Amino acid sequence: MGNTEIYAICYGLLFTVIIGAALYFRIFLNKNKRNFEYLDFFLITLALFNGLGFAFVFWGTENGLNSVIWTNRIEWYDAISVSIYFAANILLLTAVVCGWTIAGRIKRQAVPVSYSINEIRELKKLYFMLKVGAWLLLAVAFISYVLYAKAYGGFGGLLYYAKVIRSGILLVNNPFSFLQRFGGFAFFASFIFYALLIDKNLKGKRKDCTAGFIISFCLSVFVLYSWDGRVAFMVYLLVFLLSPILYRNKSVIRLARKLAIVLVFGLILIVVCDRLLNRSPVGISVTSLFVRELSFPSAAFITWLGKDSFRWFKDILIAPMYLLPSRIWRYMLGLDTASMLLTYDFWGANKGEAGVTGSVPVDLLTFSYMQAHIAGVVIVGLLVGAALYSLQQLQSKIPLESVRAVVSSDIILNLVILTVPYGEPYHILTRSFYLIGGLILLFIICVRFRAKYIE
Repeated sequence: MGNTEIYAICYGLLFTVIIGAALYFRIFLNKNKRNFEYLDFFLITLALFNGLGFAFVFWGTENGLNSVIWTNRIEWYDAISVSIYFAANILLLTAVVCGWTIAGRIKRQAVPVSYSINEIRELKKLYFMLKVGAWLLLAVAFISYVLYAKAYGGFGGLLYYAKVIRSGILLVNNPFSFLQRFGGFAFFASFIFYALLIDKNLKGKRKDCTAGFIISFCLSVFVLYSWDGRVAFMVYLLVFLLSPILYRNKSVIRLARKLAIVLVFGLILIVVCDRLLNRSPVGISVTSLFVRELSFPSAAFITWLGKDSFRWFKDILIAPMYLLPSRIWRYMLGLDTASMLLTYDFWGANKGEAGVTGSVPVDLLTFSYMQAHIAGVVIVGLLVGAALYSLQQLQSKIPLESVRAVVSSDIILNLVILTVPYGEPYHILTRSFYLIGGLILLFIICVRFRAKYIE
């Protein structure tokens, strides 16, 4: 094993230990702490990807478990670049914690809203409106997907072309291609139905919720299969495992144990989804699969390290434009994304051109470095910390504990955790499109009840 690999493994393990110590003092020595906050989940993910994951990738690459594509980039690292990677992660960690702390000082901490049994009995209309909202989201998702799939010959044709659609090389003129992400509203519908099914205060028969959940779950699985995404599949299924854990949680120690089980189950789901979707070469070992899947953040960072051109926060300033159809922001306005630029630099061509069938995702550290060098790491870190705190306060305003637990589970998995490996605004907004729409509808429904019970 070379010196660079030893440095990388040592630095990765040291970074993990530093975060582990910080979490121990922050969580387990606080007697009043019952739950993990979004910052805690973020720090755990940062340790897993940029600490243990970084060391694991170098170990796997050294032992021939990585692909040639990633190996060629990982070999660019030397002792100096490994040290820079470690220092940049420490800086990002510090900036995120500072951003969270500053936001907490500026904004008063919200107390989670909940109702007694007597108050719940007076809120039957709220339950009814939530059901109507869930059915409405389900209808929008189904109609949108019918229109979207029409250009491919219907649902069957959509599944047939799923892989080439994902690769970006399918030359089919689909005027309703922008409706693809509307299929995700089925996810949020199933979350609402599921929340009502596990709600301990909702009395009476729940046949309508059961029917709604089954239908929305089946449509969600179809949509996810058509997206051909393993991570999206894993996140969706884990929401149903994490939600009751958060809903019934009474102890931070028990929660930590259960979260470890969720982590193991998530790793198993990645392997299962990979096999079902045939995303990896036949016969690849599980260890090699994870080495390859964890390599892109390290490869992305070293690819951009040393460049003297930066994005100057363009990606953050134009972020709302990414919610529009790509034919508007990309082809009419000529905008791009950080991942498009990195993919071109990595492959020498854009996704869907010259045989390039995949893009190189931009992790949070690389994205922040691409903005303005070290200053970008600091500024983006502060913004992320403040955003995490704002999300924590936002979910506290959801008036029903069951709905709050399910929505919070999706936010944790889809926004907090995935932002570490997929950290550019384009990816965040694209994968969270359904969550944004669902939250808007949810708060419209709950606003009159929150106005009555929340000061």
